[in-house]
Amino acid sequence: MKELLTLKQNLLIFLFLILLSIGFTTQQAADYRIYVAAGRVMIDDKANPYADEDMVETEPDGIVTPHAQYRYAPIFGIALYPISLLPKQLYIFLWLFLNAFLLLKTLLLFRNFFPKLLESKKTFLGVCGISLIMCIRLIGQNFELGQTTIILVFLSFYSLYLSKQNKPILGGLMLSLAIITKIMPLVLMAYFVYRKDFKTTVYTIAWTVFFVFLPIIFVGYEYNNFLIQEWYGIINPMNKEYTLETKTGIYNLSAFIYAYFTEMPDQKITGNRSLASLSYEFAGTITNVVRGLFILFTLYFTRWNPFKSIDDYKHLFWEFGYISLAFPLIFPAQNKYSFYYMFPAIFYLSIYIYTQSKSLGSWKKIKPSILIPLALYFILTNLTSSNIIGKALYDQTQYFKIITFGAIALLIAYIQVKPSMLKPKATNKQ
Repeated sequence: MKELLTLKQNLLIFLFLILLSIGFTTQQAADYRIYVAAGRVMIDDKANPYADEDMVETEPDGIVTPHAQYRYAPIFGIALYPISLLPKQLYIFLWLFLNAFLLLKTLLLFRNFFPKLLESKKTFLGVCGISLIMCIRLIGQNFELGQTTIILVFLSFYSLYLSKQNKPILGGLMLSLAIITKIMPLVLMAYFVYRKDFKTTVYTIAWTVFFVFLPIIFVGYEYNNFLIQEWYGIINPMNKEYTLETKTGIYNLSAFIYAYFTEMPDQKITGNRSLASLSYEFAGTITNVVRGLFILFTLYFTRWNPFKSIDDYKHLFWEFGYISLAFPLIFPAQNKYSFYYMFPAIFYLSIYIYTQSKSLGSWKKIKPSILIPLALYFILTNLTSSNIIGKALYDQTQYFKIITFGAIALLIAYIQVKPSMLKPKATNKQ
């Protein structure tokens, strides 16, 4: 594809990314401080970052700061240790700029899956604009709370793209980096096996094993084994905390089903939302069944042709986009920032909305069965911020798990827009 932007335009974009990053550096309670603190706890103190009592650090400026529990692989915090030696505002800026830069790179990466559809600069920028607006709150949450989801989405889709470019070593490296950052992308190895890409899967496993044991060089064999055991204790999906999720602001299927079908109270907010009074055990069974159905629904996108490699990049994106969308629903402990995993699906639908509105002459002519769920998604997900509706109503949206309804609405639109429906305006072919 031709160069998208001029040198001047690229410089202006980088200036914007810098200003955006600076704008969020005042968020002192964000989670990137936990990652940095964990590195200090492991390197300087040889303590346990997975225990709340050990996540109290004395920062270089002398301030004693208690942090929340660290929940990532040991190597992730250890790799950030050199960053922790920098002035606080500088390492905060660097973390935010990395996320801003990878958000831009994600858009450019997505363009590679639709080379003919998005060849035009005008079309690509229009699709990007729609995508960013449709996901603006979730993006802002990741910046404000210092999360890793933007990084994970980029690494996951980059691994898919590299694998299709016959670069399984690099593809495996990207997916491995995602896994040791946060365990959820581990399940993507099953997708690569399903699509007969055994090389990327093998290299992912090899890289992951390498990264898991790499800290031995810095902290020793015994301490690293201790950290791995503690980490597994945190990420084990059978943990009770993942079965009965009552925390305010958790929106996955587990929290949703317990909220509406048991008498379980919210951690902070009171009210009446129960549609039924099932036992916790039965509700847990229903949760696992629904999770299983979401996983099986992947076959709707893959069309039950296992161990068959496909070269249609649009279809690959559609498949991978559904898996990404399902992540925050089926995995435990998913807050609103985790729903940035829906961004690939939003980008895909933005292509449809943009091209159809140009082809039909107006976005109002798009099928209501697609447009209405998309509008519901936008309202429920983006317009329920406390800055828009106030703290009292915002608390109610948390209590009633409104973002979960938004994700389901997005899915209803997504399943209707098949890859064959994405067609360039001029030739009507791809």
